[in-house]
Amino acid sequence: MSYEVTWEPRGVIKRFSALVTDNEMIQSVVDTEKDARFDELRYVINDFLGITGISMTKDSVEEISVRDRGAAYTNPNIRIAVVATHPEIIALANAYANSPLNAYPTKIFPTLVEARSWLGQAKPHR
Repeated sequence: MSYEVTWEPRGVIKRFSALVTDNEMIQSVVDTEKDARFDELRYVINDFLGITGISMTKDSVEEISVRDRGAAYTNPNIRIAVVATHPEIIALANAYANSPLNAYPTKIFPTLVEARSWLGQAKPHR
């Protein structure tokens, strides 16, 4: 698995590494949306800074958009921050953000600090 999910008090951060595939990206969405804590989420951070590459199509982006649209009936209060510098990830994130099926406000950032600032979330204290 090339991703790790960390739950925070009002959100979740998904850190991707190595080569990310369509199936892994879709599974990360399924894992988040089926979790009992999903209804309390206010943000999702998708951190792609640790990847080596991506094997994903725009069809998979559309599938994620459809899944998210359905999930938004349960929780419409989520904002999504994508942290990426890889050009292909940025292009796919833009495709998601601009999809007519997209249910959640989505922005792309080059750093986690900027993403958290937009979300109004400091790093949680442990």
